[in-house]
Amino acid sequence: MNRDDSIAKATYEKQLVQLKEKFALLDKRLSLKADEIVFTMAVSHRKEIDQLKDEVIKLREQLKEVKREKKRESGGHFALSSRKKSAG
Repeated sequence: MNRDDSIAKATYEKQLVQLKEKFALLDKRLSLKADEIVFTMAVSHRKEIDQLKDEVIKLREQLKEVKREKKRESGGHFALSSRKKSAG
């Protein structure tokens, strides 16, 4: 490399500053994009959690109803078998 191929120090420093600014801007844009993606995923996961919570609540209610029916059936069955024993 000879002297004619060299760049003036001021030009070099100016380009270096511009390059640093471009990297800083790129870093900021990348960070914002990542934040957007994380936010979108969080909203999506929140919806899924709410749907699953609703499903669990429905299943609990169904289970309670099944237990009530079984209790009624066993209670009614117990009453019938008691009557049979006392009648006999």
